[in-house]
Amino acid sequence: MPVFGETKPRKSCNEHCVEEVLKAIDKAQKRAGSKDECRNSCRESIDDLLNGQKKPKKNTIPFLLYCESCEPFKATGVTVFSHHSKEKKFACITSFIFRIKEFDGKCAVLELLTFKQCKKSKDPFKSHTKDHCSPCSQIDSESVENLFPTGICINVDLSCFCAVTCLPAVRL
Repeated sequence: MPVFGETKPRKSCNEHCVEEVLKAIDKAQKRAGSKDECRNSCRESIDDLLNGQKKPKKNTIPFLLYCESCEPFKATGVTVFSHHSKEKKFACITSFIFRIKEFDGKCAVLELLTFKQCKKSKDPFKSHTKDHCSPCSQIDSESVENLFPTGICINVDLSCFCAVTCLPAVRL
C-alpha cells in the first residue's frame, strides 16, 4: 500500500493510487474525526477534517482529478432551480471540483462543487454557464465560503484517473 507523500518515481500510472486516496477521503468525511509525518495536500486535508473535535467544523475535502493524459478532469451536469417567477429552469454546471459521495472500490459517485456568483439573485447558479478552461480559472480569487454543493452527481470509473489534488477541508 503506498504511503501518502511517497516520492518514488513510477514507470507507469498506478490506477489504485487515486482509488486509495478517494477511499481515505470517503472514510474521513463519514467519520468527520492520525497524524502522519508525510505531508501532501490530501494528507493535510484529511488530517484537518479529522482534527479530533467531537463536532467537526469541516465536513468535506474538495478535490481535483487528472486523467491518464495528465489533463484535469472536467465534468458537466444539469440541475433545475426555481427562478423569481417560480418557473423551473435548467442550469448547466461545469466544474473541475468534486467531493466524494459514495465509494465502491473501482467506482465512485462524485458531486460537482462550484462557487456562488450572485448573492442577490435567487439563482444560485447564475454565471456558472461560462466554461472554465482550467481548475485555476474556476478557483482563483474565490471565497472559500462561496464553495457549495450543486446536487449534481456523476458516476466515474476510478481506473481512468492518474492523480488527485486535494483542496483544504471545508464545511459545506
